[in-house]
Amino acid sequence: MAQQSRGKLIQEVRESFTVDALIGSATDWERVCMGNLVGLPVIVVPTAFTNISNPPSTDCLRRTAVTTGIYAPPYQDSIVLALAMAYQSVTDHHRQRPPVDDLGLNDSIPNPPTVTYPPRLLHL
Repeated sequence: MAQQSRGKLIQEVRESFTVDALIGSATDWERVCMGNLVGLPVIVVPTAFTNISNPPSTDCLRRTAVTTGIYAPPYQDSIVLALAMAYQSVTDHHRQRPPVDDLGLNDSIPNPPTVTYPPRLLHL
């Protein structure tokens, strides 16, 4: 039943997608997931940065990315890639990083230390 409903939704989206691409907020992941559900190629690019408090009740501000999703008709992956490349060629949002002292509680540490182990022989 769910696959039948999904099939109908995919067909409706294909028939009604009359533009080369849609560009919209991707900060809300439900929109990105909907594109994935119906088979639309989507790419997410950072478009700005904003300061948020984490957790929301504190005065501790940290910088986070605002993202935009670029959606294209099914099987038109080249459109989203070309638009993302064009956008990133005239902006530097994708190159910016938050300062190390601005990390949130669940953020990964950039360039974590690596541990190397000596090679071992496998005995099969």
